Amino acid sequence: MVPGALWVGDTYVDPVTDSECDALALSSSAMATLDPDEVRRLWPVTVGNVTRSTLAVLGTLMTAVVVEPEQARRVVESEVFRASPTPVVLLPVPTLGLMIESAVFVVSSADGLDEKLVFPPGGVLPLPPAVVEGESTRWLVPLTDCEGLMTGPVLARLLTLETSNRR
Repeated sequence: MVPGALWVGDTYVDPVTDSECDALALSSSAMATLDPDEVRRLWPVTVGNVTRSTLAVLGTLMTAVVVEPEQARRVVESEVFRASPTPVVLLPVPTLGLMIESAVFVVSSADGLDEKLVFPPGGVLPLPPAVVEGESTRWLVPLTDCEGLMTGPVLARLLTLETSNRR
């Protein structure tokens, strides 16, 4: 995980310095950590019980795959997915001046997945609670409901199955 900025009013703010910043991602992905003491240091709780946004670094151990929200809802309702769920974030994505909500599956590899759907390695994924350009991210399937991450090939099969069932 990597610490991000807060959304205050209509701009991003560094929660430690209170200074305005240009983007949600304040820190380099090289700062990513899972160490509990480091997480507490990097995500201090500020006045009003607010903390920095949490950003997950994507790479070989964790991949993000974006699909349309309705397709995602159909997949997560399937019996196969419910037997072994993986986290899914509903993420507002700025497109042509509009905020379009997308569903992002968090999986352990990009194998077998359409390259156009995969976030770039080394990129960051805002995890709830986080605000992207004034819009909140939210869980479709929260981390707490998942024991681990699904693999890319399993998700690819589920997406293909869901598509073929609609014909």
